Amino acid sequence: MWHRNAVAALLAAVAATATDGAYAALIRSQNATPPTAGVVPFLVTYIAAVAVAGVLSAGLILQERRTLAKTLLVSAAAGSAALGFIAIFSIGLGLLITAGLFGVAALGLAPSAARIAPLLAALTAVGPVIAGFTITGVFWGS
Repeated sequence: MWHRNAVAALLAAVAATATDGAYAALIRSQNATPPTAGVVPFLVTYIAAVAVAGVLSAGLILQERRTLAKTLLVSAAAGSAALGFIAIFSIGLGLLITAGLFGVAALGLAPSAARIAPLLAALTAVGPVIAGFTITGVFWGS
């Protein structure tokens, strides 16, 4: 059964990688300069980190480290979903699909007593999105 979770985590990593590649291709095809210079590198790096989280969590699942894997999966799902809602008119759908796959991968991994760590990780995963957009000047101007 745990192998199904690992496959879902790897599929989420593939979805994140595909979304990252699609975003980079979209930006290149537009030949436009973004209003704030740091947004594109931040987003590409953040989505790549989400993909890496998927691969790492699949490894953790196979090593039977379910609580840590669930924490990583839930945080990746929360970060993908938060960014997906913000970017709904460009790459948001791909990120929401990625978040759903991470959620499927996290189902049934850890006992119900281990809810605090994944919940805190999910809340913490949204912090870099807000911080990255703040630093690059998206939220309050540059």
